[in-house]
Amino acid sequence: MKSLNAFVEARQPAKDKDFMRIAKTNDLLYISDSIVYLMSKSPLEAFPGYKDVYASYKLNNYAFWHMPYGIEVGRHPAAATYQVIWCLRDSILYLSDIFFYNVEFCKYKSVFPNNEQYKLMEELTEVKFDKTQSPLSGNPFRHRNTIGMMPATWSNDTILIKLSRGQDTKGKGQWQIYCEDLNDTIVIKRSAPLLDLEKWRMTPTEELIFRNGKLISRETKDIY
Repeated sequence: MKSLNAFVEARQPAKDKDFMRIAKTNDLLYISDSIVYLMSKSPLEAFPGYKDVYASYKLNNYAFWHMPYGIEVGRHPAAATYQVIWCLRDSILYLSDIFFYNVEFCKYKSVFPNNEQYKLMEELTEVKFDKTQSPLSGNPFRHRNTIGMMPATWSNDTILIKLSRGQDTKGKGQWQIYCEDLNDTIVIKRSAPLLDLEKWRMTPTEELIFRNGKLISRETKDIY
């Protein structure tokens, strides 16, 4: 057992070079509207009360879902009830959608009949959703917003990102789900096969620097 542990540890990067040990959010970033990245921190950390913005809804906290390593960061604070989906488009960072861990896919309207989840986010950030910016729509499980995207004009931050092993595009096949909540049938495209674990481990992170929500620097870093 000791030899096995030593073998595993030898294959892992040092703590300060290991993205998965540095990262502290399950938020996701889409670049070019389709390429999914993990994030080291949430831009919402600029707001002290961001974890409790939906506390009045008494939503259940995150319950662990088993998923292959590298699809999401997979660690959550005790109060985590939601995940934010971000989009980097034309060098501007946008909040595209909000995914709730314990609200069923077809029951969002039962919980938020008038899109209250987006209104509360506007109150938190004091920024309105831009209706001229089309939100992400490729993955119905993560992308439900139809009102626009919120520019993260408050963001003056440095964020590390790493390609997710799970990508939405290039999958083969699809299936359908009828949602009574929406009175519609949703077509779900199968995700692409997972990226090879060992190759993914060797994919370096990138450092993004934002000023007032605009990307001003993007560099590859020696962190894996």
